[in-house]
Amino acid sequence: MDGAARRLSVVCPAYEEEEVLPHFHRELCSVLAQLEATYDVEILYVDDGSCDGTLEVIRQLAQGDKRVRYLSLSRNFGHQAALTAGLEHAQGDVVITMDTDLQHPPALVPRLLQKWQQGFDIVLTIRKEDPHLGFAKRWTSRWFYRIMHLLGDTDIRLAAADYRLMSDRAVNALLRLRETHRFLRGMVQWLGFTVAEVPFDPAPRKAGTSKYTLQRMFNLALDGLFSFSKLPLRVAPVLGGLCMLLAMLLGAGLLVRAIWPGGEGPSSAAVLLTSLYFLGGSILLTLGIVGEYVGRIYEQTKARPLYLLKDRSPVFSAGLRLDRRHPSSYGRRTRKTATRPR
Repeated sequence: MDGAARRLSVVCPAYEEEEVLPHFHRELCSVLAQLEATYDVEILYVDDGSCDGTLEVIRQLAQGDKRVRYLSLSRNFGHQAALTAGLEHAQGDVVITMDTDLQHPPALVPRLLQKWQQGFDIVLTIRKEDPHLGFAKRWTSRWFYRIMHLLGDTDIRLAAADYRLMSDRAVNALLRLRETHRFLRGMVQWLGFTVAEVPFDPAPRKAGTSKYTLQRMFNLALDGLFSFSKLPLRVAPVLGGLCMLLAMLLGAGLLVRAIWPGGEGPSSAAVLLTSLYFLGGSILLTLGIVGEYVGRIYEQTKARPLYLLKDRSPVFSAGLRLDRRHPSSYGRRTRKTATRPR
């Protein structure tokens, strides 16, 4: 690589990970030590409103390692908001996002950077089958991506993780997308920049337990579906057509029963009740789908910040610009796109 050392930012969201953070930081540092001759490294931890000692552990890491900076959100705003906070404050020419539970192996970082040096703006990591996950989690994840592939407007890569590399211009573009309900895996794919893929074997946790509950996974799946597909809205005319078809079939059946000598069939009351139940259920289902979209429009129009900070590294007090157009952070710097090495 020619010229001055490029700056590499590693953004690491953490939620109640005080047990595993020292292990993660030690392993990450061992990998970054191989890159210090080429890159000016910063490690940016984002505490997502943890209630345990996660923030104190991060502060201790910052005291012992000058490369470490941190943000602390005022409450738990969610994994996607924490990632967004880190991306807004990252100073690097290239940014890597990864979780701190060590299921995203830091040893993969040099391979991601090699892909960037080859000219790719986005490098996705593709998770292989994880034998440590329960059957329910593996099954729901697999079917979610299949459904998104069938219904979504954007092709979202199966088994893509939030462990990814992004060039400076890709980060700039991503930060222009201000959805309240964020599904970064889909948003990154929507950008349309050149993409490379690197497979990896997820490792077991070294300590602690996963905080990503089934409810959180379900909410993320809904955000992905309703953010990148209008197909659920088309359920209404389909159900309407089915109701009309059923009504015509029932009407034809009643007509045949009336004119056929000695013919027997369902009573008029049964036919009427069946039709009403089918029609009522279709209406309620359609209203629920429309309500999901309307609710998201309502949340978006309130224009609340994606997150609020309660604490941050002292270094953030200088060199940052308060951007009123994006009030989610205290300050968001003006990012300058770096020339990617060829």
